[in-house]
Amino acid sequence: MFNNSITDIQHFVQTLLEQIKALTKELLLSRKEITELREKESKLRQTNSLRQKSDRPNGGQPGHKGITLEISSTPDEVIVHSPDYCTACGGSLIDTQAQTSETRQIVDIPLPIRTVVINHVCETKRCTCGHCTSSDFPAYVKTGVSYGPNIQATVAYLSVCQHVPFKRLVQILEMFYGVSLSQGTISNILNRMHKQAQPGYQAICQQIEIASVAGADETGCKVNGQLQWMWTFQNELVTYIFQHSSRGKTVIDQHFPNGLPNTILVTDRHSSYFNMETAGHQLCLAHLLRNLIYLEELDTGQKWSTQMLELIRDGIHQRKSKTFEQIDKQHFKDRFNILMQQNLLHLDSKFQGLQKSLIKHQGDLFTFLERKDVPPDNNASERTIRPIKVKMKVSGMFKTPDGGDAFSTLYSIANTAIKNNQNPFEALIAVAKNC
Repeated sequence: MFNNSITDIQHFVQTLLEQIKALTKELLLSRKEITELREKESKLRQTNSLRQKSDRPNGGQPGHKGITLEISSTPDEVIVHSPDYCTACGGSLIDTQAQTSETRQIVDIPLPIRTVVINHVCETKRCTCGHCTSSDFPAYVKTGVSYGPNIQATVAYLSVCQHVPFKRLVQILEMFYGVSLSQGTISNILNRMHKQAQPGYQAICQQIEIASVAGADETGCKVNGQLQWMWTFQNELVTYIFQHSSRGKTVIDQHFPNGLPNTILVTDRHSSYFNMETAGHQLCLAHLLRNLIYLEELDTGQKWSTQMLELIRDGIHQRKSKTFEQIDKQHFKDRFNILMQQNLLHLDSKFQGLQKSLIKHQGDLFTFLERKDVPPDNNASERTIRPIKVKMKVSGMFKTPDGGDAFSTLYSIANTAIKNNQNPFEALIAVAKNC
């Protein structure tokens, strides 16, 4: 305690001020260190590319297959350019016999591109028995006046496959085709095609259900400003995409109520996939490699992530360079077990978290060494779902859940067509002809 004299009070206050000053300085230093650590960690992205740098220049490389225009033997039009006068003396050449000196071709689009109006007329004929038989309109001729399948497929292709927003789509149709559609009409066309595409969409789902191998992934999207999730289940032949507000297993159960009991599912470590009934799993090693590279940069003094990187890369290399009979699968499992037994408590908690996750999924790490049809990564699913992010960047978001559903269905149809070496635009025309 201190005496109540003014001198003692002043001395006490001065002492407190000095202590506050010292603590403030210490606090500022601590904040600076925290900021520097955060900046350092922010630079260590877990999504860094796995592609190694090379000395080759950017752009097309030697040996890259190009596309060259070839001369057609059946041109649609021939335009002859013949001289009318001599460029030396000015004499007339109109009646002079000409000889072909050179031929060049251009490939072009006829303009203007304009719509055609087609009348569909149904006739009735009376049989000798007295019965009158009337013909039927095609399925896509529904009302007195409607847009044909080519226009509807063009709307779907530009919106779904080329990610053109509604406003710009209206302008494109008016400018190139002379078709005046409102944004509401475009929305109606997409929703109608979404409904008519359901048989094909469900057939794709059934192909996933019986597939021996499939990949799955999910990504966020916005629907009227709210976070939704776009899911994909795909393989080499089909693509099945759907959207929902949840990222849980209940959503998967709505589309695959019996699970995928015959399917090896290639995914990241999202828990919903591992709660499904499947024939087995394969962890995406591309995801794992990025995680390990991040940890290697986070703590350059440790060797655990480096050794794990070498193990994974060695497995992928042997899968590519050896037959399955030549690969010593037990060797990889033994190396993995040694790494999982190491004590990582002295390292950042991220190391312990990854080790714990890998121990949990250790049976799903080397499936690709057991089966020839199982890939070591889920890159195909990432490529399938990436255009959805492009759609979000270009168009912003879906205005309604119906818009997200229409995109999912029609994109599934178009992408499946591409995987089967079919024209996606023609596939959408087939859908439109059922509208």
